[in-house]
Amino acid sequence: MLMRCLSEATGTGLAVVRVLNTWRCTLQVQDEGLQILVVDDEEENLMEMQELLEELGRTIHCADSGAKALACMTTGNIGLVLMDVQMPGMDGFEIARRMRADPSTRFTPIIFISGMRQTDAVLNQGYTAGAVDFMTKPVHPTMLLHKARALLEHDHYRRGLIRTSEQLERERSFNASILQNTAEGILVVGSDGRIQFANPAITRMLGCSGDELHGAMLLDWVEVPHEDDWQSSVWLEHLQRGESLRLHDANLRGREGRSIPVALSCSPLSAACDAMTLLALDMSAVRELHQKLEVMTITDALTGLLNRRGFVQALQAAISRNQRTGRMSALLYLDLDGFKQINDQFGHERGDEALRWVSGQLQACLRPYDRLARIGGDEFTVIIEGVDGTDDAAAVADKLIAQVSADQASFRLGASVGIACLPNDGVDVEELMRAADSAMYDAKRRGKGQYRFATSV
Repeated sequence: MLMRCLSEATGTGLAVVRVLNTWRCTLQVQDEGLQILVVDDEEENLMEMQELLEELGRTIHCADSGAKALACMTTGNIGLVLMDVQMPGMDGFEIARRMRADPSTRFTPIIFISGMRQTDAVLNQGYTAGAVDFMTKPVHPTMLLHKARALLEHDHYRRGLIRTSEQLERERSFNASILQNTAEGILVVGSDGRIQFANPAITRMLGCSGDELHGAMLLDWVEVPHEDDWQSSVWLEHLQRGESLRLHDANLRGREGRSIPVALSCSPLSAACDAMTLLALDMSAVRELHQKLEVMTITDALTGLLNRRGFVQALQAAISRNQRTGRMSALLYLDLDGFKQINDQFGHERGDEALRWVSGQLQACLRPYDRLARIGGDEFTVIIEGVDGTDDAAAVADKLIAQVSADQASFRLGASVGIACLPNDGVDVEELMRAADSAMYDAKRRGKGQYRFATSV
């Protein structure tokens, strides 16, 4: 039953129907191709037999010796042999034995037609050699034609069954190869939620053996979507409704508890199978690529810091945490003093070097969980969460200003900093940015190289 269900899932069922239909459609054509071989050392007997058999509408071959008969068997589509027993050189019994020893002629029906008295010894020798019937000369025409038609039809069906069996085996091997070598993981899961079949790809994906999966509950290997009970699960619901289910953001659970991102596609099999197929495509590389792309969209390519988009996301998250905890946070808006002169005198490449150097200097002054961003040009922002008061924010600003101007031999730079406190100076991104930016310009107007708060403190 399981293999039949798998056949339905992979197309073998359709292959069977296709093979049988092809066989039926070509039945008559194949039947007309079967030929008859008459073997007798008497020319007169051969001519009489050929004339009699013309009614069957088949190609008739005649051979007057055993050697010629065996040679004809290798070249013609012989479906019936009518053969005399007593012939010089090689008698009919010997020809029959050689035919039965050859796989290509082993099952070709043979009727011995002989003038010999059919004693028990003769019959036993003939049937042992491989004959299907004995007829005595002179033959009864109606009886011979009836037996010939029956044996030709039998041989035709035998050949058809062999061809069908061979084609079905090719189809089975082809589908088995797909199951064994496909990159997608394949499971067959019964209506009881237990795994009935697992292909090698899914065992590699989960890091386990087929024996571990066989008979195990599907839910034990699925992390997302999480289901506590099979009877109320989305899997059984779709199976009972006869509907397919596709999940693009699912996770399987590996043998060691590792989470494996996958896209799942589930389809019910026929009612007789009472099961469904589950195809799992490993999405680890795709999701990793998405994560890398997401990082790229929030990262400044020059300095590796957060860009404006990443900064806005970080500030929104800090605002949400402040609303939950009530702890003060500070936004520092820093603009470099003297950066334009570096660009004008030494070019943009030297300016880029200066920006990278400043990024490193600023990061050295901050805690690992403070968020530093370059939001454009020579403008940087810092989010400091959980400050105890304005003195903490002022101390960080002093440190940043001192660090930027510490190495005048390398870069003649300074920094002006504006400070906005959350929630005093704003409760959303726009308000805080506006307050910090205004404070930074106030610091520049007052002589640069200093910090100013957005409010009078």
